[in-house]
Amino acid sequence: MVVSVAWRLDGAGRIIVGALPRGHPEGGPRGKRVLHGEGVWNAELLPSDREITAELDLVEPGPAAQPIRLVVHGPERDIVGYVDQPRLPPAGRARLTTGLRRDARQIRIRADGRVWWIRATNVFGVRVVREQGIAVYRTRGLHAVFSDEADHLDVSVVLLTLASVPSSAYAPILGF
Repeated sequence: MVVSVAWRLDGAGRIIVGALPRGHPEGGPRGKRVLHGEGVWNAELLPSDREITAELDLVEPGPAAQPIRLVVHGPERDIVGYVDQPRLPPAGRARLTTGLRRDARQIRIRADGRVWWIRATNVFGVRVVREQGIAVYRTRGLHAVFSDEADHLDVSVVLLTLASVPSSAYAPILGF
């Protein structure tokens, strides 16, 4: 496994996100991103259109018609979900101009009947909001904070997604 990110959360041990490239015995035909550690549920992010390699291990979210598959291994069952950018046009010149709009730079995660939105805030910040406006994650300067409302599923999908997709997918553009 190629380890790309490691965290230590308050009240939890070490958490690692890494890549299993195509050709790895457990990576599958395109490879996958994996989350493993204490205080989270293990999870996998499987790309839909581009292979994961040691050099290109991030997964670019696309429009709603081509979501990335997310699998969280909960204690009782696997939870299947999807990651996409529904306001991003599929391709072409329209994608170049529409992609600059702030609302196009939002990532949607759907799993277990919940919906999360990853949005850029200020210049370098990130905020994740669950349905009904419940903020579950945000950055404060160089520190990231999960809210008291965040549970294991929230933490697992947020950490895996933020570590797996390039920041340009939700990055503040032109000073947002």
